[in-house]
Amino acid sequence: MNTVNTKPYHHGNLREEMVRIGVELAAEGGPEAVGLRETARRAGVSPSAAYRHFPGQNSLLEAVRHTAADALGQSMQHAVSEVAADAPATEQVIAAGRGYFEFALNRQMLFRCLASGFELPEEDSRDSPFARLLELVGGLKREASAVVDDHAARFDAAVALWSAVHGISVLCTSGALRDVPQPRKRELLEVTLATAVRGLRF
Repeated sequence: MNTVNTKPYHHGNLREEMVRIGVELAAEGGPEAVGLRETARRAGVSPSAAYRHFPGQNSLLEAVRHTAADALGQSMQHAVSEVAADAPATEQVIAAGRGYFEFALNRQMLFRCLASGFELPEEDSRDSPFARLLELVGGLKREASAVVDDHAARFDAAVALWSAVHGISVLCTSGALRDVPQPRKRELLEVTLATAVRGLRF
């Protein structure tokens, strides 16, 4: 029997608690599982209290997507931190791609919240997966002795890499390659990464 969660939350933090529960629901059943009423039930509050913080289900889902994107960015950053600080930029970019893929593989339901992508970062932001990728691509440009910091070229290269990694991640989690054994999925990722990086032009 379903019961309302009576565990108290700290006064004034209901919004944060609802986002936490929303992420929990997304991890259990994907974006379709994120509902305001169920979130309110788990938080132990009335639906009307939930609506004071989120006017509709889409606004809650957007907050969940933002948190999922942060977690994805952290996975990328952790993977990059595992390689030497003075490693070639190519190795760092490939490591970031592996971190992206492992997040998709290990947190498939939550990754589905990002299946249609996420918002591009503000110009000076460093807090999104795409912003991290732009920064790493800047290292590739310097390594390739590209003298002029052409933002358009960096953006184009980052989109190409993002498309490749996101595409193989979707294929291997919810697409045509979802039933392929995991070792083979990782082999396909490596081919995808090598091909994408090799094909970049500045």
